[in-house]
Amino acid sequence: MAEHIIENILLHSQKTDNAQPAKMAVITFSSQEQKVRALKSLLLFWLIAALAVLIPVAHFILVPAFLITGIIAAKRRWHCAKEGIKAEGLCPECEQAITITLEKNADFPQWHHCPECDGSLELQTTIKT
Repeated sequence: MAEHIIENILLHSQKTDNAQPAKMAVITFSSQEQKVRALKSLLLFWLIAALAVLIPVAHFILVPAFLITGIIAAKRRWHCAKEGIKAEGLCPECEQAITITLEKNADFPQWHHCPECDGSLELQTTIKT
C-alpha cells in the first residue's frame, strides 16, 4: 500500500537569495504498486486507441499515437517510486505561510511561484550536492 511520508526541503528565493526550511508531503510506492500503476496506465491508453479505430480518417493518426503514448506513460509510471503532493513552509520573500500544490513530481529542483507575493521559488533538497 502506498505510504505517505514527509520530507524536509528548502524553499529558496530566486530574487533575494534567502532560503527557508519547509516540509513536502510525498506518496511512496512499492515495486509491486509501480507495476500495477504502469499496467493500468498502459491499458487505459490502449483502450482509447481501440476506441479511436471507430473514428474515420483520424484513426490513422490517433491509434498509433495512443499506442505509443501508452508505452511512454507506462514506462514513466513504472520508474516513479514517489509522487509529491504538496509543500508547506514560509516564503523566503514575504515571510507568509504558504502551501504549494505539486504536480505529481518529487524530483528536484522544482520551480514554483509563491501564492501570496508571486515571488519565484525553487524547491531544493536540504542537502546541497
